[in-house]
Amino acid sequence: MKTIQLDLPDPVVDFIHSLSKDESLFAKEAIDEKIAREKKTKLETLLKEGYQATAKEDLIIAKDFSFADFENL
Repeated sequence: MKTIQLDLPDPVVDFIHSLSKDESLFAKEAIDEKIAREKKTKLETLLKEGYQATAKEDLIIAKDFSFADFENL
């Protein structure tokens, strides 16, 4: 584990104290949340790119098997 120094404006520190939270714990939770959001965004981007890359192929496959959909009617 590494220790880092972080300079925060007084209003931010005052707000953290108003929540009765330790600055270190608050910072760790905030960083953890930010990392989770960034990972989710990255995954969503990769999934979108993957879906777009295979869209034409998926459409061709769907058309090839469209007759099977009508057999069950």
